[in-house]
Amino acid sequence: MTAAAWELVRNWLGTIGTISALLIAAFTYRRNIKIKREEQARLVYSKITHVEYHEVGALVDVLPNGARIGNRLFHVAMVPHPYPDEGKRIAWQATAPLLQATAVIHNGSKELIGPARIQLVNRGRKNTWDDFSIDVGVIDPESEYVVNFIWINEDHPGEPSLGTTVIFRDASGEWWRRHLAEPIEHVHNDPENSGPTPKERVSIREQQVGMGYEPIKEPKVRWRVRWYRYWRKRRGKAPLP
Repeated sequence: MTAAAWELVRNWLGTIGTISALLIAAFTYRRNIKIKREEQARLVYSKITHVEYHEVGALVDVLPNGARIGNRLFHVAMVPHPYPDEGKRIAWQATAPLLQATAVIHNGSKELIGPARIQLVNRGRKNTWDDFSIDVGVIDPESEYVVNFIWINEDHPGEPSLGTTVIFRDASGEWWRRHLAEPIEHVHNDPENSGPTPKERVSIREQQVGMGYEPIKEPKVRWRVRWYRYWRKRRGKAPLP
């Protein structure tokens, strides 16, 4: 090869090296940004801490184990009943086999998160109960928010395998979901991320109409949200986060 040819090869190799270095730098920068963005979300998870099974006639404490809030009780088979030794205190008595689960949303970060919505998962059937959920406004830094679920045991006398899924907004306004013990998933800002689920809204409207109130309206969905939902579906995911 001539000197000119060798010079061309050296220039070509130098160009490849420069481009490779730029690509590596860009990849590293993007990876660091992703890690930084996920930093708070990685410290948030939910889990079940206690499960009870109630037979017909059992007295049920609707906020046990330090729970601060419970799921909506539209279709739970319970009736008010006074405690035997405390006439002024009212409990709830099961009129059907019930399941009760205490769960926590753990915020291990040093910043607030919220709003957040936690739901229960039937591990055996691989589905999430969407006819009841619990919404939490704000969860303090480095704390746990305890909630309580009560629902009719469709598997009676069996016992379903339970888990949780939580969707939440971090301090920077980004939305995330952690399903069971899976890695966190970044999701888009959707009006369905918080508040009642579609099935819950049906129950709420039925109750409001029965009481003579104006029923709640469906959330407005912007074109950008519709676009995100479309691409989630194309990727084989549920359109709603």
